[in-house]
Amino acid sequence: MNRLLQIMRWVAYIVLGLSFLVFVSLHVYRAYLKNSTKIETPNGISSLEEITLGGVKQWIFIRGTDQKNPVLLFLHGGPGAPLLGMSSSRKYDAELIKHFTVVHWDQRGAGKSFNRDIPVDSMTLDRFVEDCNELIDYLRNRFHTQKVFIIGHSGGTIIGIKTAHKYPEKIHAYVGVAQVVNEYEGQKVSYDFLVEEAEKSGDAGRQKAIKAIGPPPYESPKKFLKMEGQITRYGGLMRDKPIREMIALVMHFLTSPEYSLAEGIRALRNKGFHFSMNAMWEELKKVDLTKEIQSIRVPIYFFEGKYDMTTPTVLVEKFYYNLDAEKGKKLIIFENSGHLPMIEEKERYEELLIDVVLKDSLNK
Repeated sequence: MNRLLQIMRWVAYIVLGLSFLVFVSLHVYRAYLKNSTKIETPNGISSLEEITLGGVKQWIFIRGTDQKNPVLLFLHGGPGAPLLGMSSSRKYDAELIKHFTVVHWDQRGAGKSFNRDIPVDSMTLDRFVEDCNELIDYLRNRFHTQKVFIIGHSGGTIIGIKTAHKYPEKIHAYVGVAQVVNEYEGQKVSYDFLVEEAEKSGDAGRQKAIKAIGPPPYESPKKFLKMEGQITRYGGLMRDKPIREMIALVMHFLTSPEYSLAEGIRALRNKGFHFSMNAMWEELKKVDLTKEIQSIRVPIYFFEGKYDMTTPTVLVEKFYYNLDAEKGKKLIIFENSGHLPMIEEKERYEELLIDVVLKDSLNK
């Protein structure tokens, strides 16, 4: 018995030691990352701010080498999943901040903005659009500009295109990356893709797992998320090396200087994501932009991965061709990407934003 207790004590010491080492390493790396990505230009900005939108305190992160550059507001996906938001901005925005003042916003219920006291009945798409509009007004006043650029990714594209449609006078241009169009139809395309891929594989276990999920509509997010997990396995999220890249993405929550360790762990545990999805599921599964938006009065761009089966590109193509865009529209297919072209084809994504979207706006 004494021998067993001694072993258990040593195991506890080792676990505590390793935990302490990880804790210290994360803090050291955070400090290194903050210092190595410091904005040092005279008119630059790097500002983490808590502001109130729609009566709820929320967080934004602003970075740019020159505050006179146009403002670009990035809307992360989910709702409630800021994987490409402020936590990873120091890695992915290094080129963009030379041409834009880039703003990341952890939306109501997501990331740093998650709060157990947020009223569930405030978690609606209309409220998110008004939060976005309030943020745009804040940025317009802050940077003395009439208009901003909006980029939405995945779930953020619903908020982005709705905002651009409702408040076009405040928007230079809208860019939808992995645009959501019709949630139910998208889920049908995704499920049919999984059934086909499972049959091709000849793996009875995979076929059984997918049939167990069943086709949409889904009464809750649970089966939808199981389907998303299968899509990742079959390359419909990222075309190449999804596991390595996804691990790197989620690790940003723990290593970002903008997140406390507690906030990072909470984000990794998907607290905000599950809160948001459960609160908004009934509304989200009925989203159909083909009925709501037939025309738009801002320049509009769609950046779509050829292999995206999370928000299937085939639906975006149909939406694009039927959309009346009086100030111009462009559909750009990323030939080697799935759902995350800003990672999978990062250089092309940046070039398009700088050399096409920005230059088009300056020439008008």
